[in-house]
Order: sequence, then C-alpha cells, then structure tokens
Amino acid sequence: MQTIDSSTARPALLATPSAATLTWRLATVGLVYYAAARLGLLIPYVGSHVSLVWLPTGIAVAAYLRWGGAMAPAILLAAFAVNYEIGGPAWMCAAIASGNALGPWVSAVLLRRWAFDAALTSRRDLGVYLMAVIVGMLVTATNGTVWLRVAELLPPAAWTTAWLTWWIGDAVGALLGGVPLVAANRVNLTETFTARRGAINGALLGIVLLCGLLAFSPWTELPAAVLFPLLSLPLFVMAVLALRAGVLAASLAVLLLSACAAWGTARGVGPFAGHDTHAGLLALWSYITAQACTNVLICGLAAELLASRRQQAALFTHAADGILLVSPDGEFEQMNPAARRMLGIPAGAIGTPRVSDLPFGNGPTLAAWLAQGAAHRGTQYLRLTRPNGSTLEVEAQTVQHSDARGQLVSQLMLRDVTERREAEARLAASEERLRAITDSAPALIAELDEQARYCFANRTYRDWMGRDPQSLIGRPLAEVLGATAFAEIRPHIEAALRGEAAAYERQLGGGADGRHIHVSLVPRRDADGAVRGFYALGSDITARLRAEEALRQSELRLRSVADRLPMRVSYVDSEERYRFLNLAYERAFGRPRDTLYGRTVREVLGDGAYAETGPRIRRALAGETVSFESEITTQEGYRCYRASYVPQFGDDGKSVHGFVAIITDTTAQKLEERRLIELSQVDNLTGLLNRAGFEQRRHQALERSRATRNPLALMLLDIDGFKRVNDTRGHLAGDMLLRGFAERLNRILRAEDTIARPGGDEFAIVVEGLGQAHDAATIAQNIVNAMHAPFILEAERIEVTTSIGVALYHGEAGVSARDLTKRADDLLYAAKAGGRDRYCMD
Repeated sequence: MQTIDSSTARPALLATPSAATLTWRLATVGLVYYAAARLGLLIPYVGSHVSLVWLPTGIAVAAYLRWGGAMAPAILLAAFAVNYEIGGPAWMCAAIASGNALGPWVSAVLLRRWAFDAALTSRRDLGVYLMAVIVGMLVTATNGTVWLRVAELLPPAAWTTAWLTWWIGDAVGALLGGVPLVAANRVNLTETFTARRGAINGALLGIVLLCGLLAFSPWTELPAAVLFPLLSLPLFVMAVLALRAGVLAASLAVLLLSACAAWGTARGVGPFAGHDTHAGLLALWSYITAQACTNVLICGLAAELLASRRQQAALFTHAADGILLVSPDGEFEQMNPAARRMLGIPAGAIGTPRVSDLPFGNGPTLAAWLAQGAAHRGTQYLRLTRPNGSTLEVEAQTVQHSDARGQLVSQLMLRDVTERREAEARLAASEERLRAITDSAPALIAELDEQARYCFANRTYRDWMGRDPQSLIGRPLAEVLGATAFAEIRPHIEAALRGEAAAYERQLGGGADGRHIHVSLVPRRDADGAVRGFYALGSDITARLRAEEALRQSELRLRSVADRLPMRVSYVDSEERYRFLNLAYERAFGRPRDTLYGRTVREVLGDGAYAETGPRIRRALAGETVSFESEITTQEGYRCYRASYVPQFGDDGKSVHGFVAIITDTTAQKLEERRLIELSQVDNLTGLLNRAGFEQRRHQALERSRATRNPLALMLLDIDGFKRVNDTRGHLAGDMLLRGFAERLNRILRAEDTIARPGGDEFAIVVEGLGQAHDAATIAQNIVNAMHAPFILEAERIEVTTSIGVALYHGEAGVSARDLTKRADDLLYAAKAGGRDRYCMD
C-alpha cells in the first residue's frame, strides 16, 4: 500500500486522485483485504464465518483514513467474495459485506473527528484509536451475526458468543493490521529501515520472524524447553524495537509473529493446536492480543518519554536564563549555553570543575550563596562580573532534586536582570523627579484607580487640606471628601471612568480663608486603551473668582447708573457686536437685553436700518467721533433720535476696541403732532383707535416688520354674549361694557401695542416686537384670562368672555394687510366655533 505523511491522516489526504491512481488503490485494498480475510477464516472460532482475529478490519480502517470513502467498493467486493466462498446465500454475503465496509468507515470518521494523530506518538492517540475501532466494530459484529441468524446459519443459543467473538476479533484485527498501516509513512520507513539503525531494526525483525517460524513450523518438532523460550523471546525483542524505532517497527513485529502463529495454528502446528480447537484458538488469541497491546503501550510510553526529554533538552539549550546543575560537593554536572555566556565559559567544556573556581570573581559569590542552605536562600539578586569587566546583575534561584543515583543535585537558575534593574533605578529616579515636581506645583495632583481610591497624592494636599498625602493612599475618595461632597462630584467621576474628560468646581474650607478650586479629571488608560482610573488636577481659582466678582460689582454699578439714564447707552466692540446695553434699550426693543448680547448691530436693527447706520459705525471704529440725527421706524412707530458714537482706544492710543453709542430720543414734538392727528382717528366711546386709525397703524406696523424682519401679531377680538347684554340690559349697559372692556385691554397690554375698536363689539390689537411666536400666544391667553373677572356696571355685575383670532406676520413680502386681517378673522370664527372663551393662532 502507498505510504502517507503521518502528521495528518485526515482531510488533507483526501485530494481527488487520477483515475489510474484510484484504480490502483482499489485493486490493492481489495487484494490485501481478501488475502487477510482468507487467512483469518482458516481458524474460525464460531461456525465458519466468525474468527477471533480478523486482520481485514485494520486494513479497511487504514484505507479509509488514507484515501476516504472511495475505498468502500473494494472492501465491499472483497468481503463479499470471501463470505461467498465460505458458503451461504448471496444476499446474506452482500449484507455481511456491507457491515464489514460500514464499521471501519465509522471508525475512520470518529478518528478524524477526535483529532487523531496517525503517528501514534502518545497514549491519547492509542486510546482514541482503540475507542474508535471498538465503536466501529459494534457495527460489524451486530450486522454480521444478525444476518447469519436470519440465514439460519447461526443457532440462537450461539448468537451471543458469536457476536462477542466477532466484535473482539474485529477489534484485535484492527489493532494488529491497522496500527502498522496507519503509522507507516516515508519518513518513518526511512528512519526505521535505513543505515546502521535500519540494519539493526531489520535484524531484530528477523529474530521475531525466525522465532515465529520455528515455534509454529510444521517441519520441526521442538521440545518444550526450547519452544516456550521461543514464544517469550519475541516479546523482549519487540519491546526493544518499541524503544528503538517506535510504533511502526514494533507493530510490524507483532504482525509478523501473529501471522506465523495464525498460519501454524490453522495448519495444526504449534503450541496452540491440539485436540480442543476452541481452547487452542482462545490461547492463540490471548497470545497475539497480549503481544500487540504490550508493545503498543510500550511504544506510547516511550514516545511520550522521548518527547518529554526532547522538550526538556530544548528548554535547557534555548532558555534565556542560565541553568547550572551542581552536585552536592559543588562540582558542575551540566551548564546550558545561556549560563556559559553569562559566566564567560567557552563552549565545548565546562572549563572549571567547581562553582568556587568560576572566573572573574564569580565563583566565591555563587559558592557563598549556595552555602547558605536551601531554607535560607530563596530568590536573591547577585552582582557578578562579565568577561569584559562590566557588572552583571542576576536574579538567582535554586531548587534541589534527587538524581537517578539518589544524590541531591542543585539546579541553579540565573536570570539576567541588569537592564531591568537599571530600568527600575531609572524609573525610581524618574518617579522621584516627578514627585519633586508635583510636590512643588501649586495645585492638587492625585491619581485614583477604578474604585476611586487614591494611588498618589502630592504635598499640596497637606498645605491646602491639612492631610498627609501618604495617609490618603488606598483610601476611597468618598471617605476622604465625605458622602455629601462625593455625591455632588460622582457624575464627573463616572464620566472620567467611562473615558471622558470631566471638570468641576468646589470650595475647600469656609470663610475668608476658604479656597475655590477647579478640578480636571483625565482618564488613565493602559496599553490596550482600557480605562484603569483617572488623574485629578485641582487648581486654585480663588483670586480669579474674586476678580470676577469685583468686575461683576463694577459692572452692576455701571449698569445701575446707565439704567437710570433716559437715553440709550450701549457699547459695541470691533466686530460690531453689542457687549453692553442699558435698560432703555430693553424698553426700546421690547425684549430682554440678555437676548441682544453678542449679536451684531445688523442682526438687531435689520438690513434696512443697518444700511444707513453701518457707514457711521465703521467711521467710529476707525477712531472718529460721529454725531448725527436719524429717523427710524421701530415697533413703537416713527422715532427721531440724536446719536453720538465715541470710539474707545487701546493702551497704545491708536487701536480701537469698540465705541460707546449714546442715543437720545428727540421725537417728543413729532409725537405731539402725531397725537393731534390721531385725535381724528379715535373712537369716542372707548378712546381707542377707530377703524381709520387702526388701518393706518396696521399699515405702519406691517411696513416696520418688513423693514426690520421683527415679527408682529394681529389679534381680532369680540365680546362673547354682547348681544345678550344689549338685549337684556339695554344699549347704555352695552356702551358701559365696551368702555370697561377697552379699559381692561389698556391695562393688560403695553403702551406701544396698538388697540382699536373698528366697530360694534369688535376689537383689534397689533403687537409688535415679539421675541418668539409663543409670546403672542401668551398675550392672547392673558387677555382671555383677564376677561373672566366680572364687569361692575353701576353696581350691576356682568360676566362675559372673549374669543380671539391671532395671525402672525414675520415680514414676508407679498402678504397684504387685508390677507393678514382675513387670517385673523378666520381664526376668530374658529375660536368661537370651538366653544368661545379661547384663542386660535396660526
């Protein structure tokens, strides 16, 4: 049979062969299987079909392992032919042949699944092989005996004996015939049977064969005094082969001896042939099985011992540490290359017979250390000298064991730690420098682990907190700060442990001497990037906070003064952004000044107003004091102002940081004129604008909104239930209700809001200067809520509600006053349809 690489008896062997190769393999497997089967059936144990040793099983297992299931046709055909020759119907022979092919296939599948190594170099592989063939042979034994029973060639009483014999015979055959075929490969054959080693192995195999031929020969009749030594001698020779050459040579020897024994017993020759055939066959089976199992076990043990020795030798030779074996009297027994390099001993010879004789002064050092005794030595750092005179620092350890002669041998191990100790010294110096730096830094510096326990703290902890830094090591931060303080900063610590940078501020101590600190938390990561804790750096910000507080107080005083001035006062920086505004600005724009800080003049005034103001701003930022009068339209309407822009110069007297804007309202006369004009547009009953006045104001408001892009709201209201009041109380009561309704609106709304009574119980409101859309909703809801209070008309109590439609305008082009009014009117009707006493807004 063709040999294979023993390192794999698995899928790598199952490459698709050519047709010629496959045919050759099938023919070889079939012929060898048939020949081995004929030999086995020469000595049947139960009937004519059941043998105690069935070598074809091993052949089939090896064929499946090497070449896969493609070998099944050859095994089927050979098994059928052998069974048909013995006798019996063809269908029975075919059924038995199927089992004989299936059982080894199951064993081969199990061997591949259990990671079997065909080299059989360990007891595990031998155990796996035996287990696999035992399981597979359950199939062959059960299948064969069942079909013999069906064909009535096996009596019922003999079925159990036949099944057990079949199973054992197939398992032993797999062990005898399978082991050498599975283990055989080119490397094994070359190493076992070539050169001087191969000649000796061949001679030993010849001795086994000669013993077998003499013991089971039909041509010689040997006396018992010679026969039994001939039967025992092969066992010793096979043990020698197992130790010398491994499993291949030993299993071949067992196979040769077994073949001689089987052939001789079948011919009625040898110690196992006698009047009682069954007893003789059982003795033959026991002899063969004992030989096979003993040698396979010896092979496994020898292979493991050899592998262990090779591993130890490799570790001894290639170890980075120096290893020396020292006898009880201080003489060297062995020394590995690393020890030679460390101690300056040339290769090829130990160089000095005793430890105390080592050169460069190393002998006395090691001898003195060894003389301390095993109980006192332990691990110790020793200073030795290299051949070049430099210092060699080693970590020395020793263990003692008894050798084969019972002598106590010391194994001395020397590990070169020169670089490590130097690195440790550099690290210690670096840590000392780092501590000196951190202790001198005017900041709290600490390192904490994943459980927020102190690993390091600098000296500033003693100065600021009155705590010894060393007393903090290992203590949890929660214990040091207290539960309340720790609970406040815990979210920041959790963020740092998640790998995020975090910071917080807290106060140390109280009163005038208290400190305010800013603490930054930086995650500490290991080489793999995992967070293993965090660093904490606390800086004193007390002076900064005090300066900020002083500045804030100064600004408050400045604002207090500026807010009492009737003119607008602001400061604009070099980027044209508002940095200061007094209260007059807040009143003028109808929104909190905080919403204007940081916004540019263009954003606040709008593009229309900025087109006129921008050139003057740029002149002021160029260092020129600019004064001018302007007329602009705001949410309050037409305004006339006198403005002065005064630049603020830097310390160099040239650079301009910004300018102060002082704007005085000069529209009093204009407003008086406007008042006289508006008298003609006032509703005589309520004092509000009439329809004409409202339309004019609405038009002006829309123009301002388009120019400034400031949103406004148009609200249309009427009094829910007004007709009922007129009908039940009279028109005088209705007029009084209208005046009361108007007065309440005036109290609710701002002076700059436009309120009108276009007619009847309808009212209209224009609200300009809205910050956001929901401001209009707030105003509308306030109006609805205000009307819930009853109206007292000449001691008569009248309760009414109001419905409001609110239309928003954002300065969009193409939206007319009529469109806006139509939207508000539709929303008013929606509010009334929704149950009144509410507002609707688009």
